[in-house]
Order: sequence, then C-alpha cells, then structure tokens
Amino acid sequence: MDIILLAYLVIFALFGTAASYFVRYIYAYWVHNTMQIKYIYKAGICIISVVIVSGLIALFT
Repeated sequence: MDIILLAYLVIFALFGTAASYFVRYIYAYWVHNTMQIKYIYKAGICIISVVIVSGLIALFT
C-alpha cells in the first residue's frame, strides 16, 4: 500500500511540474513575445511520466 501512495505523490508532483512549465511558456509568449518550445517539451515529458507511473499503479494493484 505504501508504494501506491508514493506513486500518487509522484503523479501529483509531475502534474505540478507540468503546469509550471505551461505557465512559463505562456508567460514567455505573452510578456516576452517569444515561443520557447523547450517548456512544452518538458511539460510533455512530465505528462508521459504520469502515464507511465499510472500504468505501474495498475500493474501493482
């Protein structure tokens, strides 16, 4: 049961990190008028990691 709770904590942290990268992208676009795609890539990596961790949760339960 503890590994499941740890996995949920990791998912929560990854969603927060992805949201942070999206906010950075929007800020760079609106304030600096630049499109920094690296933030979108990093947010995508976080979301893919969430999918992987979710799959591992399904495997362990």
